[in-house]
Order: sequence, then structure tokens, then C-alpha cells
Amino acid sequence: MTPSAEDLLAVARLYWGADEAYLFRQDPSPEDLRYEALWAEKNVERSRWGSFVKTLRKVLPGCDAWDYAPGLANPSFGVLIYPHQERDMMRPQTRWTVAGYLSILAPVYTVHCVRRVFLGKHLLEAKAFLGPIPLELQDVASTVARRIEEEFGATSLPLDVAQTPVPLYVNFMKPPATTLFHALFTSEPENIL
Repeated sequence: MTPSAEDLLAVARLYWGADEAYLFRQDPSPEDLRYEALWAEKNVERSRWGSFVKTLRKVLPGCDAWDYAPGLANPSFGVLIYPHQERDMMRPQTRWTVAGYLSILAPVYTVHCVRRVFLGKHLLEAKAFLGPIPLELQDVASTVARRIEEEFGATSLPLDVAQTPVPLYVNFMKPPATTLFHALFTSEPENIL
């Protein structure tokens, strides 16, 4: 069962500040200390997550799957799935990535897509799509979701709950733009490798 937005906000408040009082201070806030302690505890599960990503590589042979858990930057374990596609270095190309995140704060996950436009190796644009998955990526996204549920027992966070505004400062996100999605998964969903 998916926790309510109120329950998730209560959990997020333990790890993210409601003001910028510690922004320019050298010492960490109480929320920072709890967040760092939780990550220290959850790092024990990093090898389990790595095995999960290896399993995805086997079950999604037309894709590359990579572990994406950039330390303390995100409150989640992440996987990025890159469907194989031909590349043309002479004209802009659109590349899609399926991103799956398992929150370390609550037993919830999300799967969404990121569209990036490149000219050669230069990134021109990146945009996260938290809503409906494009048709050509639905099988990949469904596989990632199903495997997270099976392996970790997490439930999918519905989009309407994920988009609930929260009065918290999450990395560079500030109210009123901050949502539960940012607090539970990543503050920069379009910023991927």
C-alpha cells in the first residue's frame, strides 16, 4: 500500500530542512546528520542494488543498464536504462532514457523517462517526463517497475502524490517548486549521465 502524501511529507521533514538557516554554515543541520546516517545504513544494500542492475541488463538485452546512485546527492538508488539506437553525429538526435529510482526514505519507487537532444556529443536539451511513458518505452519501464516491486517490495508512487508541493529545501530545489518527487527521489530528474 502506498503511503499517503501526509505520511511521506512527515518522513521527508526528517531529512530535509524547512528553511535555509544552514545554507552558509559550516556545521550540518540536524536533517543533514540524519540523512548522512541513513545513507551510511543504506550503503550496506548497495551490492544488492548492483546485483539488481546486473539482472536488468540480462532481462533487457536491447538496452544498457547502469547503476545511478550519486552518493548523497539523491535520496534514492537509481538505475538508468538506455535503449540501443543508432547515432548520427551530423544532426540533432533525440535519445530517451528510462530512469528508475528506489527511495531510501520510504518504501516507494518511480519510473520515468528523460528525453535528451544531442548534436554530436553536445547536449542541447534535457527534459524529464514524469507522466505517461512514451509507447515505445512502455515495455522497458514496465519491466523495471515490476522488477523493483519483486526485488524490494516497494510500491509505485502515483504521479499526483509525487507532484504534491512540500515546504522543504531539497538540494537546489526551493519552495514552492519542491515536490515529494524531489524529496524522495532526486531534485534534478533531467540531470543524468
